[in-house]
Amino acid sequence: MGVFLHTVLFPGGDELRCRTAVQRAAQLPDLGLSLDQCRWRLYPKGPAVLLNDGCCGYEALAEKLSVNLSCPVMVLYIYDDDYWGYFLWENGAELDHFASSPDYFEPASPPSKPGNAPLASQRFGVEPGTIERYLLPWDEEEMGSYAYEGDCAVIGDCWQMADFMGALGFDYDLLCPPAPKPEHPPEPRQAAPMTQAELRQEVTKGRGLPVDTPELPNALTHRPYALERAEELLDVAGEGVELVRQMQYQKALPLLTAAIQTHPALPALYILRAFCWNQLEGLTSGLSRKPDMDRDLGKVLELEPDNVMALRARCPTAGTTTRYQRHIQELTRLIALDEENRDYYLVDRAYRYHWVGDDASAKADLSEVLRRGKIWTVDLTYLCRELMLPGF
Repeated sequence: MGVFLHTVLFPGGDELRCRTAVQRAAQLPDLGLSLDQCRWRLYPKGPAVLLNDGCCGYEALAEKLSVNLSCPVMVLYIYDDDYWGYFLWENGAELDHFASSPDYFEPASPPSKPGNAPLASQRFGVEPGTIERYLLPWDEEEMGSYAYEGDCAVIGDCWQMADFMGALGFDYDLLCPPAPKPEHPPEPRQAAPMTQAELRQEVTKGRGLPVDTPELPNALTHRPYALERAEELLDVAGEGVELVRQMQYQKALPLLTAAIQTHPALPALYILRAFCWNQLEGLTSGLSRKPDMDRDLGKVLELEPDNVMALRARCPTAGTTTRYQRHIQELTRLIALDEENRDYYLVDRAYRYHWVGDDASAKADLSEVLRRGKIWTVDLTYLCRELMLPGF
C-alpha cells in the first residue's frame, strides 16, 4: 500500500475554533479520525493539521469542518502515492476542488479540470502566478519537469502537494515535530522461515539451499555513512550533528530542518535528516515518516544523481505501480554504478518488472543472473518458479 495522507489548512482561522471543529469531526466514525495522532502547527497565516494514518476524509471532511468555521478550509490529500488534490470549502459550501491525475478511477473521476488559482490565491493572500502551474492536471509531455524553479517534486510526483503548500505559506516540513521515542523499542520481527516443501525442492536441484539476499548498507540504515556525511555539516548544523552522534535523533530533527531552510542545496543535510527519520520509524504510534524519507532521498539524488547509498535506500521506501517504474530506473542506474552487486539489483529489477506486468523483461534479468551463476538466493529462486523459467 502506498501513502494516503490528509493535511488541512485553515487560512486566517482561530486555532482554538479549528481544533474544536476537528474534534467534532472525529465523532463521525466514517472519517476515521484519531485526535491523539493528529499533529498541529500554527503558521503566520493560520493553523494547519496533519491527520492520522487511516483517516478517510476527503470532501466529507472539508464539508464537515467548514460548517463550523468562518474561515476557508482546504483539505489536501495524497492518494496511494499516485496523485494529489484538494477540496476548498467555506461556510458549508464548496469553492473549488482539484486532482492532479484526472480519470484515475474511470473517465471524469476525478474530473479533468484545473484548480481555481485566482480564488485560492485570494483566500491565501498570494499572487495567482505563484500557484497556477501547480493547479494544472498532469500532462504526459510535462512529466518529470518542475512547475516552478526551486520546487522539490516534479510534475508526476504526488509530493508536488508539499511545494504547493509552501507556495501558499504553509511549509510542510515545519508542520509537525517527531513523536517522542519510547523507552523500550519493540523486538525486531523475525523473517518467516521457508516451508519444508520449499526446502526439499531446493535441495533436489543439486545447488544447495538458497540463501537470503544480503541487506546492502544504504543511506537510511548505515550509521557510519550518516556520520561520515555529517562531517560536512559542522559549520552549518554543528549542534544537530552532535545530537546525531549521541543518537538523540528526535532532538536533532528540528535543527536539521532549520538548517535545510537556510542551506537547501546541501545534500548531506537531507541524508542526515532521512537517517534520523528512519531511526525513529516504527517506534511510535501515529504517522509513518516514510514519505519524508522518500522526499529527502529524492532531493539527495537531485543534487547527487550517482549517490549509490541514496539509490539503494529509495527503492524500498514506497511501493505502488508509479513507484515501481521509478524503482526500475534507479535500479538500472545502480546496475551501471555498482558492478559488485549487479546480480542483486537485477533480481530486484526483475521483481519490479513482474509487478508492472513486464514479465519478458523480468525473465531477461533473471536469465542473466542465472547465466553468471554468482548468486543463489531465496528471492531469485522464488521469482524463477513463479515465472516458470526452465528448470524451476
